[in-house]
Amino acid sequence: MDEHLPRNATLSPRILQSAIKGLIALREMELNETHRMIFEPDGSRPCSTSNCASRTPTGLAALAANRKVFDHIVGSSQLGTKVLQVPEFYEEREGDTQCVGPGICGSCVERWERGHADLRRKAWATLPDFFGMNG
Repeated sequence: MDEHLPRNATLSPRILQSAIKGLIALREMELNETHRMIFEPDGSRPCSTSNCASRTPTGLAALAANRKVFDHIVGSSQLGTKVLQVPEFYEEREGDTQCVGPGICGSCVERWERGHADLRRKAWATLPDFFGMNG
């Protein structure tokens, strides 16, 4: 909003309090649900792909890869939230497209994509409540 408001623009304390509470609630949902999606998936069974790091979910490779994906989704949103956006689970590296969590297979990434889509729907549905706009 900085680009659209004059520098001397102010918001009432009530509106600022509502905005801050809403952002905190949205950020908590993002952190908790993203953690659950990556580290505690529904119907959690080891991946069936032999070379996927998440095949051994408590192994060092899986924990490092999962942590990297978690940080990729929520770690770079320090000033806000990315829960309402579609995350990029793949990136270009050395001319090749790879998962942001090294060693994670396409099936696991698809599971994360579905999980994050569900999370986005949940976040959009609860957004008015977070910011005190219902009732």
